[in-house]
Amino acid sequence: MKNDLVKDALLGSSVFKDEASLFPEYIPPELPNRDEEVKRLARNFRALLRRDGAFSVNVAIVGNAGIGKTALAKYTMAQLKELAVNENINIDYAYYNCHSFRSKTAILRSLMADRFMIQSRGFSDEEVLEMLFRRLQNENQHLILVLDEANMLESEDILSIIHANEALGISLSTIVISRPTEWKMLLDAPLSGHIHDQINLRSYNIDQLMTILNYRARIAFMPQAYTTDLIELVAEISSHTRNARHGLEILYRTGKAADNLSKSMLDPEDIRRSKNEVYPELRPDIFYDLKEHELIAALSIARDLMDTGSTATTINSCFEQYETACAEFGVSRRKLITFRGFVDTLVNVGIVGKTTALANKGKRGRRSKITLFDIPASVLAERVEQRIKSV
Repeated sequence: MKNDLVKDALLGSSVFKDEASLFPEYIPPELPNRDEEVKRLARNFRALLRRDGAFSVNVAIVGNAGIGKTALAKYTMAQLKELAVNENINIDYAYYNCHSFRSKTAILRSLMADRFMIQSRGFSDEEVLEMLFRRLQNENQHLILVLDEANMLESEDILSIIHANEALGISLSTIVISRPTEWKMLLDAPLSGHIHDQINLRSYNIDQLMTILNYRARIAFMPQAYTTDLIELVAEISSHTRNARHGLEILYRTGKAADNLSKSMLDPEDIRRSKNEVYPELRPDIFYDLKEHELIAALSIARDLMDTGSTATTINSCFEQYETACAEFGVSRRKLITFRGFVDTLVNVGIVGKTTALANKGKRGRRSKITLFDIPASVLAERVEQRIKSV
């Protein structure tokens, strides 16, 4: 019976004990190999437990992709909040991924609506900050604002939030999370003067990856579903990128393959196949933060590179693909200047890259070209098409 098929799929045997523990947003009960960083981040906020009044602590967490920046911030803040509750101190934190909230205005409006049920549309940012000040003051609360992928914001936006504490007396602290290259671009002199501590996370070596993957496998899989040798194989693969998220996605895909084939154990061949399907530059959650036209722009770039067989292409060439794709998906196309903005966003989040080359014969100067770094265009097109159709 059809109902039995669904029942078997949902309740039948599986190699997983908790497959959600391999999702990108999952924060584990422990952070292997990050004890010192957890303690250092926590120490920055000791003053919150020891003094009254309005003041702020501003910390930056900087490191490459997939090495636990977000997990470090969320894990430590959750522990801090729990301790504060036990000490009868009102401390809370709010996390925002700036891929989804790309301006100070968007963050402040969301914060007021989600935390305090206040609709602030129509008010200036300064007025919203004053509302926030009054609420925090009335509730005697200190709020820690975690801004992930902060390079999506302007330096002035971050600085104005920090300045609000000084101007209005808001009990508001910040944790700014960024990758190294983007952080250097973001960090101007005025902002750097307000960062009390910068925690630079190192990428993982193979022994650290082995520890992390073994720990997460114990949480995610049934004990009989894997061996240490299998985890070692995944650690070896992900050691080339030094990216723990890379290894975790390989484990997840390998587990799903085992379930789909009704296997009781992870298979080395499925691990090797998963390796060819996983690209750390294209972390699974990245497409969920892109808007519809940005997705179509990414698809147009991938299709243009596939059609031409070139390693790089131009804005104008991709725009023609974009117009065709908009018609295909029944979406009103935007103008070329707006399309350029979509491409800039894709560059900022690391999906595509820009290079410069000499202009064609007869033209002066250099021109930008769009390319993909180590990601096959066919893979990008497949992932984006799946996301567009699911929206």
